[in-house]
Amino acid sequence: MKLKILPLVVLLAAFSPLAISAQIVEPTPTPDPHVYDDAGMHYVAPPDSVLLSQQIQHPGLSDLSQDPAVIVAWGLGKSQDDAKIISIAMETYGGSLEGFESQFENQLRGADDTVLVKSRKPAQLQNGMPAYFVEVTQGSGFDTRKQFAYVWIDGARGVVLSVSAPLGAIDDVQAKQLLAGATAVRYPPDAP
Repeated sequence: MKLKILPLVVLLAAFSPLAISAQIVEPTPTPDPHVYDDAGMHYVAPPDSVLLSQQIQHPGLSDLSQDPAVIVAWGLGKSQDDAKIISIAMETYGGSLEGFESQFENQLRGADDTVLVKSRKPAQLQNGMPAYFVEVTQGSGFDTRKQFAYVWIDGARGVVLSVSAPLGAIDDVQAKQLLAGATAVRYPPDAP
């Protein structure tokens, strides 16, 4: 049985600030719901985060498509004003890092015409995997959100580790702290 993976836009709509504040009080399952591991990456969510959604425990390439899909998402924050969503989205991708980062931006703009990519800077994950660190503003008025993301490729997948929050609830320093500790290797690890 193949599990349905939610598109990034659908998941962000489902986890609106109001929905997040209601879902954060739910208990999380065991084993440790803060840890995401697969054959190509590892990430530990902050200890005070709550697992909101996990579509697939260890997605293989056959579980992914050429459209980004949120694999796992955590919520942080006590109220609507400081609610944050950390998510890992993946898609199959075999091109260059620069090409994937551009595709990521275009997919965001295609889903919402209020998207403004404020900056994109070359970066590295904790273990040296090349990435981009991207800052995005989306929405207008009281619905404006900030998103910070590490965007990278692992030879077979494009991966986006991001945190999203209401405007003013997060800055780039806090985002880097929340996303710190992500590591990635070539997928699958035994490939030449």
